Amino acid sequence: MAFKTESTQAGAHRAMLLAALALLVASLLTGCGALALMRGDPRPVKPDWQSLTLMAAPDANSNSALAVDVVLVRDKAMLDTLAAMPAARYFAARADLQRTFPEALTVLSVEITPGQALQLDAQRYAGQRIWAAFAFANYANPGDHRERLLPGSGAYVLQLNAQGFAASDMKTGAAR
Repeated sequence: MAFKTESTQAGAHRAMLLAALALLVASLLTGCGALALMRGDPRPVKPDWQSLTLMAAPDANSNSALAVDVVLVRDKAMLDTLAAMPAARYFAARADLQRTFPEALTVLSVEITPGQALQLDAQRYAGQRIWAAFAFANYANPGDHRERLLPGSGAYVLQLNAQGFAASDMKTGAAR
């Protein structure tokens, strides 16, 4: 009988150890997520742009209409690809990218004529969680013609000039 008691006690002890080990593993896994949040690991965010304005100079794109895409990147795996892609290659691959990765990107396409100014409707980008955004301008001349837009900026102005463009980050509350 003593043998059974020792065996039962050993089994109970082993079960308690396994339960404690399982609890420890579960708390460590939970802790990893909590630590990631405390470290500030990147997460997709909603762009808080109050406005996104495009302004074309009178001689923009050698006096020709210009296609501009603002690409909201919802899949982190697409960041490096788009960050290295010049506008000509992007526009050549745009339809294929949208077809192949429909959940990875949101593309806001506009066409602007020289001398025109327009503001994108905030409803087109508000509420989406993104890793980053890029603006691509389909200029006739060679060049990267790509700008990265940070989701945490207050507003952006894309100034489209004769041979290229620049994105100006307008911080909320900054003198303009």
